[in-house]
Amino acid sequence: MTMNQQFAKVGDLTIHYDLADYTDAWRTDERETFLLYPGYCRNIEFWRAWVPLLGRDHRVLRMDARGYGDTSKPPPGSPLTVDMLANDAVGLMDELGIKRVHWVGESTGGALGLVAALDHPDRIASITLLNTAAKMGDETISTYAIGEANQGAAIEKYGVAEWCRRTLQYRMDVNRAPAGLGEWVAREMAKTPTHIAVAAFRLFSTVDLTPRLPEIKAPTLLVVGSKCADRRKRHMAEMCGKLRRAKLVQLEGYDYGIHFLAPDAVVAEVRKFVQENK
Repeated sequence: MTMNQQFAKVGDLTIHYDLADYTDAWRTDERETFLLYPGYCRNIEFWRAWVPLLGRDHRVLRMDARGYGDTSKPPPGSPLTVDMLANDAVGLMDELGIKRVHWVGESTGGALGLVAALDHPDRIASITLLNTAAKMGDETISTYAIGEANQGAAIEKYGVAEWCRRTLQYRMDVNRAPAGLGEWVAREMAKTPTHIAVAAFRLFSTVDLTPRLPEIKAPTLLVVGSKCADRRKRHMAEMCGKLRRAKLVQLEGYDYGIHFLAPDAVVAEVRKFVQENK
């Protein structure tokens, strides 16, 4: 649970967000803002450790995506597109009077940063992609299906929490995870209803941003754990080669879940990249 829950009406949604600002009150310059966007079925709590690491020098905006966490839940059958999700974030920025952000996204949250940079290039100062794919590969889709017809069918069979428990080793480095973290992740992801999780899977399993990567003007940092699957490291290297202004960093000794398992190391890379691209 966040210390101070905040909500904003944006279009048809009530978005749950947290805007932290611990910069010096007497500053007259415009404070830069980082938007921390959650991965698949995750929420603002996964970014908790980033707030003190960034908040002394920058404003830090976290939000729960459409249907995730404590943001309002559209009913089953509601439309869902990547443009809608990107527009939700930009709409929240408008509501809060934020002109531009450094977008940091994990997994599908990174993909949405790419969409936002394409749809709203003047609003995105930089992008950081953590364990992000421009296209969900067949092997990934098969892995998360855990023996069912597809991931959606697996979630409908087991529910979000149990499906998460059965796939935990694919979303975080279980060898580095402290006791209790895995169950916490399952509980937090279960805040996303089954119908939202299935709809999001169906959406992201069909998205391919690869052809449009060269159009993205924002400087882009890609961070991946050195112990991640070779296909993911290879894919992110290929993405880096297609982006105009990009840098790829491998975090040594880590698998998945680097944003909440190694926040200090990842934030240091983000800070360095943003400074290099001012």
